[in-house]
Amino acid sequence: MYTVCHDDDLWRKLFYTDFPWSSPLSNHSVKRRKSSAVIKPRHLALYRNHLTLEQRWLTGKVSTRFLQGHTDSVYCSAWIDKNILVTGSRDRTLKVWHVPSGTCVKTVKDHHTGSILCMKVDLKNNLLITGSSDATCILWSLPKFEHRVQLRGHGHSVLDVCLVGNNRIVTSSKDHTLRVWDRHTGVELRQLLGHSASVNALEYVGGNQIVSASGDTRLKLWDIQTGQCLRTFEGHKLGLACVRFDGKFLYSGGLEGKILRWDITTGNCVSELIGHAGIVRSIDCLEGKIVSGSYDRTLKVWDSKTGACVLSFQSAQSSWIYSVLLSSTRIVSSGQGKQVMVLDFANGLNPL
Repeated sequence: MYTVCHDDDLWRKLFYTDFPWSSPLSNHSVKRRKSSAVIKPRHLALYRNHLTLEQRWLTGKVSTRFLQGHTDSVYCSAWIDKNILVTGSRDRTLKVWHVPSGTCVKTVKDHHTGSILCMKVDLKNNLLITGSSDATCILWSLPKFEHRVQLRGHGHSVLDVCLVGNNRIVTSSKDHTLRVWDRHTGVELRQLLGHSASVNALEYVGGNQIVSASGDTRLKLWDIQTGQCLRTFEGHKLGLACVRFDGKFLYSGGLEGKILRWDITTGNCVSELIGHAGIVRSIDCLEGKIVSGSYDRTLKVWDSKTGACVLSFQSAQSSWIYSVLLSSTRIVSSGQGKQVMVLDFANGLNPL
Protein backbone atom coordinates (compact mmCIF):
# COMPACT_ATOMS: atom_id res chain seq x y z
CA MET A 1 0.00 0.00 0.00
CA TYR A 2 2.84 2.40 0.83
CA THR A 3 4.47 1.75 -2.56
CA VAL A 4 1.25 2.43 -4.47
CA CYS A 5 0.48 5.63 -2.58
CA HIS A 6 3.97 6.98 -3.20
CA ASP A 7 4.37 5.87 -6.82
CA ASP A 8 4.61 9.26 -8.52
CA ASP A 9 4.50 7.76 -12.00
CA LEU A 10 1.19 6.07 -11.19
CA TRP A 11 -0.30 9.30 -9.88
CA ARG A 12 1.04 11.18 -12.90
CA LYS A 13 -0.84 8.83 -15.25
CA LEU A 14 -4.00 9.06 -13.17
CA PHE A 15 -3.73 12.85 -12.92
CA TYR A 16 -3.47 13.43 -16.68
CA THR A 17 -6.20 10.85 -17.34
CA ASP A 18 -8.71 12.50 -15.02
CA PHE A 19 -7.59 16.09 -15.71
CA PRO A 20 -6.34 16.02 -19.34
CA TRP A 21 -6.54 19.80 -19.79
CA SER A 22 -4.50 20.60 -16.71
CA SER A 23 -1.33 22.53 -16.33
CA PRO A 24 -1.16 22.71 -12.54
CA LEU A 25 -3.49 25.39 -11.22
CA SER A 26 -2.56 27.88 -13.91
CA ASN A 27 -4.55 30.14 -16.19
CA HIS A 28 -5.22 28.67 -19.62
CA SER A 29 -3.68 31.53 -21.56
CA VAL A 30 -0.49 32.10 -19.58
CA LYS A 31 3.03 31.35 -20.73
CA ARG A 32 5.13 28.83 -18.83
CA ARG A 33 8.38 30.13 -17.42
CA LYS A 34 11.50 28.72 -18.98
CA SER A 35 13.85 26.86 -16.68
CA SER A 36 16.99 24.85 -17.19
CA ALA A 37 16.06 22.66 -14.24
CA VAL A 38 13.67 19.77 -14.63
CA ILE A 39 11.23 19.80 -11.72
CA LYS A 40 9.46 16.55 -10.99
CA PRO A 41 5.93 17.37 -9.79
CA ARG A 42 4.35 15.52 -6.91
CA HIS A 43 1.38 14.10 -8.74
CA LEU A 44 -0.43 12.75 -5.70
CA ALA A 45 -0.54 16.28 -4.29
CA LEU A 46 -1.53 17.62 -7.70
CA TYR A 47 -4.33 15.08 -7.92
CA ARG A 48 -5.64 16.03 -4.48
CA ASN A 49 -5.48 19.72 -5.36
CA HIS A 50 -7.46 19.23 -8.54
CA LEU A 51 -10.07 17.08 -6.84
CA THR A 52 -10.53 19.87 -4.29
CA LEU A 53 -10.66 22.44 -7.08
CA GLU A 54 -13.33 20.46 -8.95
CA GLN A 55 -15.41 20.19 -5.78
CA ARG A 56 -15.18 23.94 -5.27
CA TRP A 57 -16.43 24.52 -8.82
CA LEU A 58 -19.45 22.37 -7.90
CA THR A 59 -20.15 23.90 -4.50
CA GLY A 60 -19.18 27.51 -5.15
CA LYS A 61 -16.64 27.69 -2.34
CA VAL A 62 -14.56 30.73 -3.28
CA SER A 63 -12.41 33.47 -1.86
CA THR A 64 -13.52 36.92 -3.05
CA ARG A 65 -11.20 39.85 -3.69
CA PHE A 66 -12.06 43.32 -4.99
CA LEU A 67 -9.59 45.35 -7.04
CA GLN A 68 -10.17 49.03 -6.38
CA GLY A 69 -8.59 51.95 -8.21
CA HIS A 70 -10.62 52.83 -11.29
CA THR A 71 -12.76 55.95 -11.01
CA ASP A 72 -15.54 54.84 -13.38
CA SER A 73 -17.13 51.75 -14.97
CA VAL A 74 -14.79 48.88 -15.91
CA TYR A 75 -15.60 47.42 -19.33
CA CYS A 76 -12.98 44.76 -20.03
CA SER A 77 -10.12 42.66 -18.66
CA ALA A 78 -7.46 40.18 -19.74
CA TRP A 79 -4.74 38.04 -18.17
CA ILE A 80 -1.19 38.93 -19.16
CA ASP A 81 0.48 36.52 -16.73
CA LYS A 82 -0.62 33.90 -14.22
CA ASN A 83 -1.40 36.46 -11.53
CA ILE A 84 -1.32 39.70 -13.53
CA LEU A 85 -4.56 41.19 -14.84
CA VAL A 86 -5.10 44.26 -17.02
CA THR A 87 -8.40 46.16 -17.00
CA GLY A 88 -9.88 48.92 -19.16
CA SER A 89 -12.30 51.57 -17.96
CA ARG A 90 -14.59 54.45 -18.77
CA ASP A 91 -12.03 56.56 -16.90
CA ARG A 92 -9.84 56.14 -20.05
CA THR A 93 -7.09 54.25 -18.25
CA LEU A 94 -5.63 50.78 -18.27
CA LYS A 95 -4.69 49.37 -14.90
CA VAL A 96 -2.38 46.42 -14.26
CA TRP A 97 -3.05 44.38 -11.13
CA HIS A 98 -1.18 41.82 -9.09
CA VAL A 99 -4.27 39.80 -8.23
CA PRO A 100 -3.08 37.82 -5.16
CA SER A 101 -2.25 41.03 -3.32
CA GLY A 102 -4.94 43.18 -4.93
CA THR A 103 -2.33 45.80 -5.77
CA CYS A 104 -2.44 48.07 -8.82
CA VAL A 105 1.14 47.94 -10.12
CA LYS A 106 0.75 50.19 -13.15
CA THR A 107 -1.65 52.74 -14.63
CA VAL A 108 -1.52 53.60 -18.34
CA LYS A 109 -3.27 56.85 -19.27
CA ASP A 110 -3.32 59.76 -21.73
CA HIS A 111 -3.49 57.58 -24.86
CA HIS A 112 -7.16 56.89 -25.55
CA THR A 113 -9.43 59.95 -25.43
CA GLY A 114 -12.55 57.89 -24.72
CA SER A 115 -13.69 54.91 -22.68
CA ILE A 116 -11.65 51.72 -23.11
CA LEU A 117 -14.35 49.27 -24.16
CA CYS A 118 -12.53 46.10 -25.24
CA MET A 119 -9.17 44.35 -25.32
CA LYS A 120 -7.42 41.21 -26.50
CA VAL A 121 -4.01 39.78 -25.57
CA ASP A 122 -1.57 37.79 -27.70
CA LEU A 123 0.96 36.50 -25.17
CA LYS A 124 2.95 34.64 -27.81
CA ASN A 125 3.79 37.93 -29.49
CA ASN A 126 3.70 40.11 -26.35
CA LEU A 127 0.86 42.18 -27.74
CA LEU A 128 -2.19 43.88 -26.23
CA ILE A 129 -4.82 45.62 -28.35
CA THR A 130 -7.44 47.96 -26.92
CA GLY A 131 -10.52 49.51 -28.51
CA SER A 132 -12.19 52.72 -27.42
CA SER A 133 -15.20 54.98 -27.75
CA ASP A 134 -12.75 57.41 -29.40
CA ALA A 135 -13.17 55.17 -32.51
CA THR A 136 -9.56 53.95 -32.46
CA CYS A 137 -7.57 50.90 -31.41
CA ILE A 138 -4.09 50.94 -29.93
CA LEU A 139 -1.54 48.12 -30.14
CA TRP A 140 0.74 47.89 -27.10
CA SER A 141 3.99 46.01 -26.60
CA LEU A 142 4.04 43.97 -23.41
CA PRO A 143 5.16 44.04 -20.67
CA LYS A 144 6.09 47.74 -20.82
CA PHE A 145 2.85 48.92 -22.49
CA GLU A 146 4.68 50.80 -25.20
CA HIS A 147 2.34 52.38 -27.76
CA ARG A 148 3.17 50.70 -31.10
CA VAL A 149 0.40 51.38 -33.63
CA GLN A 150 -2.94 53.17 -33.64
CA LEU A 151 -5.76 51.98 -35.91
CA ARG A 152 -7.99 54.74 -37.30
CA GLY A 153 -10.93 54.32 -39.66
CA HIS A 154 -14.11 53.52 -37.79
CA GLY A 155 -16.77 56.21 -37.66
CA HIS A 156 -17.89 55.39 -34.13
CA SER A 157 -16.90 53.47 -30.98
CA VAL A 158 -14.84 50.29 -31.36
CA LEU A 159 -16.85 47.68 -29.47
CA ASP A 160 -14.69 44.57 -29.85
CA VAL A 161 -11.38 43.36 -31.24
CA CYS A 162 -10.23 39.97 -32.48
CA LEU A 163 -6.77 38.62 -33.34
CA VAL A 164 -6.50 36.27 -36.31
CA GLY A 165 -3.17 34.49 -36.77
CA ASN A 166 0.02 36.52 -36.54
CA ASN A 167 -0.88 39.14 -39.12
CA ARG A 168 -4.50 40.24 -38.87
CA ILE A 169 -6.71 42.18 -36.48
CA VAL A 170 -10.47 42.46 -36.85
CA THR A 171 -12.45 45.23 -35.16
CA SER A 172 -16.18 45.85 -34.84
CA SER A 173 -17.98 49.08 -34.24
CA LYS A 174 -21.09 51.02 -33.47
CA ASP A 175 -20.83 52.18 -37.11
CA HIS A 176 -22.25 48.72 -38.13
CA THR A 177 -18.99 47.59 -39.79
CA LEU A 178 -16.17 45.14 -39.21
CA ARG A 179 -12.71 46.09 -40.42
CA VAL A 180 -9.68 43.93 -41.10
CA TRP A 181 -6.22 45.38 -40.42
CA ASP A 182 -2.59 44.44 -40.91
CA ARG A 183 -1.35 44.21 -37.34
CA HIS A 184 2.21 45.20 -38.23
CA THR A 185 1.52 48.33 -40.29
CA GLY A 186 -1.90 49.37 -39.01
CA VAL A 187 -3.20 49.53 -42.58
CA GLU A 188 -6.91 48.81 -43.11
CA LEU A 189 -7.27 45.94 -45.59
CA ARG A 190 -11.03 45.63 -46.00
CA GLN A 191 -14.45 46.25 -44.52
CA LEU A 192 -16.98 43.52 -43.81
CA LEU A 193 -20.50 44.80 -44.44
CA GLY A 194 -23.82 43.12 -43.74
CA HIS A 195 -25.00 44.04 -40.26
CA SER A 196 -27.68 46.70 -39.86
CA ALA A 197 -26.88 47.71 -36.27
CA SER A 198 -23.91 47.99 -33.92
CA VAL A 199 -21.55 45.02 -34.10
CA ASN A 200 -21.09 44.38 -30.41
CA ALA A 201 -18.88 41.29 -30.22
CA LEU A 202 -16.39 39.19 -32.19
CA GLU A 203 -15.02 35.67 -31.77
CA TYR A 204 -12.26 33.81 -33.60
CA VAL A 205 -13.35 30.30 -34.61
CA GLY A 206 -10.31 29.00 -36.54
CA GLY A 207 -8.48 29.48 -39.82
CA ASN A 208 -9.47 32.78 -41.41
CA GLN A 209 -12.94 32.70 -39.85
CA ILE A 210 -14.58 34.86 -37.21
CA VAL A 211 -18.12 35.29 -35.91
CA SER A 212 -19.76 38.65 -35.24
CA ALA A 213 -22.74 39.39 -32.98
CA SER A 214 -24.90 42.43 -33.61
CA GLY A 215 -27.73 44.50 -32.24
CA ASP A 216 -29.63 43.47 -35.39
CA THR A 217 -30.26 40.07 -33.63
CA ARG A 218 -27.96 38.12 -35.97
CA LEU A 219 -24.67 36.27 -35.78
CA LYS A 220 -22.56 36.13 -38.93
CA LEU A 221 -19.69 33.82 -39.85
CA TRP A 222 -17.05 35.53 -42.00
CA ASP A 223 -13.99 34.60 -44.01
CA ILE A 224 -11.76 37.61 -43.41
CA GLN A 225 -9.46 36.70 -46.30
CA THR A 226 -12.21 36.99 -48.91
CA GLY A 227 -14.57 39.26 -47.00
CA GLN A 228 -17.40 36.82 -47.62
CA CYS A 229 -20.21 36.15 -45.14
CA LEU A 230 -20.38 32.34 -45.03
CA ARG A 231 -23.42 31.92 -42.80
CA THR A 232 -26.00 33.92 -40.87
CA PHE A 233 -27.36 32.55 -37.59
CA GLU A 234 -30.94 33.60 -36.88
CA GLY A 235 -32.92 32.73 -33.78
CA HIS A 236 -32.58 35.59 -31.33
CA LYS A 237 -35.51 37.98 -31.24
CA LEU A 238 -33.63 40.88 -29.65
CA GLY A 239 -30.18 42.38 -30.04
CA LEU A 240 -26.97 40.50 -29.21
CA ALA A 241 -24.26 41.60 -26.79
CA CYS A 242 -21.75 38.73 -26.71
CA VAL A 243 -20.53 35.56 -28.41
CA ARG A 244 -18.04 32.81 -27.51
CA PHE A 245 -16.81 29.60 -29.14
CA ASP A 246 -15.73 26.58 -27.08
CA GLY A 247 -14.20 24.64 -29.96
CA LYS A 248 -17.46 22.94 -30.88
CA PHE A 249 -20.41 25.21 -30.17
CA LEU A 250 -21.10 28.93 -30.34
CA TYR A 251 -22.76 30.63 -27.38
CA SER A 252 -24.53 33.96 -27.80
CA GLY A 253 -26.36 36.23 -25.39
CA GLY A 254 -28.11 39.55 -25.38
CA LEU A 255 -31.23 41.50 -24.57
CA GLU A 256 -33.49 38.46 -24.19
CA GLY A 257 -31.65 37.33 -21.07
CA LYS A 258 -30.95 33.83 -22.37
CA ILE A 259 -27.98 32.13 -24.01
CA LEU A 260 -28.37 30.22 -27.27
CA ARG A 261 -26.03 27.37 -28.22
CA TRP A 262 -25.36 26.93 -31.95
CA ASP A 263 -23.90 24.21 -34.13
CA ILE A 264 -21.34 26.22 -36.06
CA THR A 265 -21.29 23.78 -39.00
CA THR A 266 -25.04 23.92 -39.66
CA GLY A 267 -26.07 27.25 -38.19
CA ASN A 268 -28.79 25.54 -36.14
CA CYS A 269 -29.63 26.51 -32.57
CA VAL A 270 -29.33 23.28 -30.59
CA SER A 271 -30.31 24.43 -27.09
CA GLU A 272 -31.03 27.36 -24.80
CA LEU A 273 -29.49 28.21 -21.43
CA ILE A 274 -32.17 29.97 -19.43
CA GLY A 275 -31.81 31.52 -16.00
CA HIS A 276 -30.83 35.19 -16.20
CA ALA A 277 -33.41 37.89 -15.56
CA GLY A 278 -31.61 40.64 -17.47
CA ILE A 279 -29.39 41.29 -20.47
CA VAL A 280 -26.61 38.72 -20.86
CA ARG A 281 -23.72 41.07 -21.51
CA SER A 282 -20.70 38.74 -21.39
CA ILE A 283 -19.82 35.04 -21.79
CA ASP A 284 -16.59 33.07 -21.44
CA CYS A 285 -15.86 29.35 -21.93
CA LEU A 286 -13.17 26.98 -20.66
CA GLU A 287 -12.77 23.28 -19.81
CA GLY A 288 -16.43 22.34 -20.08
CA LYS A 289 -17.61 25.42 -18.19
CA ILE A 290 -19.47 28.47 -19.41
CA VAL A 291 -19.66 31.60 -17.28
CA SER A 292 -22.09 34.42 -17.98
CA GLY A 293 -22.56 37.89 -16.54
CA SER A 294 -25.78 39.86 -16.71
CA TYR A 295 -27.48 43.14 -16.00
CA ASP A 296 -29.40 41.17 -13.34
CA ARG A 297 -26.11 41.49 -11.35
CA THR A 298 -25.54 37.72 -11.23
CA LEU A 299 -22.76 35.46 -12.43
CA LYS A 300 -23.76 31.99 -13.56
CA VAL A 301 -21.64 28.93 -14.30
CA TRP A 302 -23.08 26.37 -16.73
CA ASP A 303 -22.12 22.80 -17.63
CA SER A 304 -21.44 22.81 -21.37
CA LYS A 305 -22.42 19.14 -21.74
CA THR A 306 -25.83 19.35 -20.09
CA GLY A 307 -26.60 23.06 -20.32
CA ALA A 308 -27.44 23.03 -16.61
CA CYS A 309 -26.67 26.00 -14.39
CA VAL A 310 -24.35 24.58 -11.72
CA LEU A 311 -23.53 27.79 -9.84
CA SER A 312 -25.18 31.16 -9.45
CA PHE A 313 -23.56 34.03 -7.59
CA GLN A 314 -26.47 36.31 -6.71
CA SER A 315 -25.76 40.04 -6.50
CA ALA A 316 -22.19 39.25 -7.54
CA GLN A 317 -21.81 42.93 -8.35
CA SER A 318 -23.68 45.93 -7.00
CA SER A 319 -24.54 47.05 -10.54
CA TRP A 320 -24.72 45.79 -14.13
CA ILE A 321 -22.03 43.30 -15.13
CA TYR A 322 -20.22 44.23 -18.36
CA SER A 323 -17.44 41.66 -18.53
CA VAL A 324 -16.57 38.16 -17.31
CA LEU A 325 -13.24 36.37 -17.65
CA LEU A 326 -12.75 32.68 -16.86
CA SER A 327 -9.59 30.75 -15.97
CA SER A 328 -9.01 27.31 -14.49
CA THR A 329 -9.12 28.76 -10.99
CA ARG A 330 -10.80 32.17 -11.14
CA ILE A 331 -13.73 34.20 -12.42
CA VAL A 332 -13.12 37.90 -12.94
CA SER A 333 -16.09 40.23 -13.35
CA SER A 334 -16.46 43.97 -13.78
CA GLY A 335 -19.19 46.37 -14.68
CA GLN A 336 -20.94 49.64 -14.09
CA GLY A 337 -19.31 49.91 -10.68
CA LYS A 338 -15.70 50.98 -10.25
CA GLN A 339 -14.32 47.78 -8.74
CA VAL A 340 -13.25 44.47 -10.25
CA MET A 341 -14.31 41.30 -8.47
CA VAL A 342 -12.15 38.16 -8.49
CA LEU A 343 -13.65 34.84 -7.35
CA ASP A 344 -10.76 32.49 -6.53
CA PHE A 345 -11.58 28.77 -6.38
CA ALA A 346 -7.98 27.76 -5.66
CA ASN A 347 -7.32 29.92 -2.63
CA GLY A 348 -5.10 28.05 -0.18
CA LEU A 349 -4.17 25.30 -2.63
CA ASN A 350 -0.48 24.77 -3.29
CA PRO A 351 0.18 25.67 -6.96
CA LEU A 352 3.08 23.21 -7.05
